[in-house]
Order: sequence, then C-alpha cells, then structure tokens
Amino acid sequence: MSEETTNKGSFWAPVLQISIMVTVIVSTILTIFAWPLANAAPHNVPIGITSPVANITSGLQAQFDKVEPGAFKFIEYKDLAAAESGIAHREVYGAIVLDAKPQVLLATGASPAMAQLLTNISVQLGTQLTQANGGHQFTFAVNDLAPLGTKDPRGLGLNAGSLPLIVAGIVVGILGSMRLRKRSQKFAVAGIAGVLASLSIVAILNLWLGSLKGNYFLEVLVVALGIAAVSLTVMGGAGLAKRAGLLAVIGLFFIVGNPLAGVALPEELYPSGLGVFGQYLPLGAEVNLLRRISYFPEASTLTQWLTLVAWLVVGAALVYFSGLRKAKQD
Repeated sequence: MSEETTNKGSFWAPVLQISIMVTVIVSTILTIFAWPLANAAPHNVPIGITSPVANITSGLQAQFDKVEPGAFKFIEYKDLAAAESGIAHREVYGAIVLDAKPQVLLATGASPAMAQLLTNISVQLGTQLTQANGGHQFTFAVNDLAPLGTKDPRGLGLNAGSLPLIVAGIVVGILGSMRLRKRSQKFAVAGIAGVLASLSIVAILNLWLGSLKGNYFLEVLVVALGIAAVSLTVMGGAGLAKRAGLLAVIGLFFIVGNPLAGVALPEELYPSGLGVFGQYLPLGAEVNLLRRISYFPEASTLTQWLTLVAWLVVGAALVYFSGLRKAKQD
C-alpha cells in the first residue's frame, strides 16, 4: 500500500467516524425527546366519578372504552367530599360530579394538560347528556381545587425551571470531577453547591415567579437533595469509568431523564410505561415532589423522598468506591 493511500485513509477515517457519531447521537437525542411527546396518549388516567345514579361508573367506563380503550380509569366516590379528598391525595387527576349541580373538579397544579383533558371530557359528556335528555341543556361548572399561582397561571415557570434543576447537578458533577481530587472535597461541593443553588432556584420559582407555592425551605431541601444526588453520581461515574462513566450518567439523567420527567405531560400520557420510569429518576421525582408540596400538601410524598435519597446514596457510594480505586492505583 502506497504512502499516499495510507495518508488518504488516515485523513478520511476520523472525519467519517465523527460525522457518523454525531448523526447517531443527534438522532438518538431527537428520538428520546420527541417520540414520547409525538405519541402522547392517555393510558389508564384515573378520573373520579360521583353520582346518586347506581352503576354510573361502569356505564361511563364502557362508553369511553368503546372510543378509546384503556384510556381512562373511572374511580367511583360516594360523595363530593370523598371525590375532593381523592384529588387532594393524588388518587385521581380530577372528578366528574353528576348530581343536582353537575361540575367537573380539576387540579391544574397537578398537570395543566390533564386539566384541559378533563375539561374536554366534561364538554363531551355534557353534549351526550343534552342529547339524551331531549335537548335540555346540560353543562358542567368548573371547580379548580388546586389552581396554579396568579403570577404563573399557565404553569410555564416550573416547566422552564426543570432544566436548571438537572443542569445544576450535572455542572457541579462535571466541574467537581475535573478539578477536585479528594473524596471529601467532592462530598463538600455537592452539599454546599446544592444548598446555595437551591436557595437561588427556589427563590426565583417561589418568591418571584410564583410557580411554586409551598414552604420555601422545604422546597429548598428538595432541590438541594436533587442537585447533590445528581452531582455525586456524575462525579462517581467519572471516577470509576472516566469519560464513559461521565457520559453514561449524563445520558441517563439528562438525555433520558429530562424528557421523561413528566414536567409538561403526566406520566399516564407517555407510551409504554416510560412516564413511570421517568418518575424514578432524580428530575422526575424532584418535580413531582415540588408539585405535591406546592399544591397537594395532603398527598403522600414518601416515594419521591425515597427516590431522591436512594440516588444520593448511589452517588455517594460511587464517589467512595472511585476514591478507593484511585488510592489502589496510586
């Protein structure tokens, strides 16, 4: 083989490799971000029903299953108070009340998209009942039990703010893995940077924009825990597997976890159970927990707290064992 041919090969090989890698990476990222949203459809969305009419729930379930099989799961409550309690405890996204004063109970704080879906269902049901009653107008009053803040009535602040929540931890992790050598330094930066960043982030989302409405210091704890968990996992992954570990953790938390966190859409609208998976990653648990603290103080938060603590433990373990490996190599 001539020297000229060898030079041509060495010239084109890295060029083609980089071009193909970029194409694959960009296509993968686009698929992960766009596919769940493009294929969003309701799957077993829990909706409450209360009515003095017997067997109304099974009738509605059968009716809606004919149009969209498996889209909705109607749960019957004995009265209005029970339905309101079900919404407050995050058992259902809302409820249809079929009594002397028909109304639809919403919880926009849980998901503006789901609140709009429930409103559409009430309009559709009202049209059907109007036709069944000989044209007598049947409409549902709208009662939002968990409205968004007046400063952010569309809930856009938390949607936009979810990106800094995950980016903060990744940035701390990258900088810590590059500049810090001691394990104690990595644990310290995860805690200090997490607290300082969370004080600022929650101040913006809560005190300024009004996108969050819960206890400020409790929300700071949530965000600080999320940042610390992500940053430690990033530093630990980088310490154990170098660049491959760093990219793997960032890919899981950002490329996979960000679109599946359930920020714009509730988990029941994602295909193939991806929304449920996203709730067990740091960003999904963090956003869900912030919503519960802000809008549903009666709802259980144990799963979300345990998820964040578990990731913190995973990150701490990775940092610890990466330190042991480095000590052996030295």
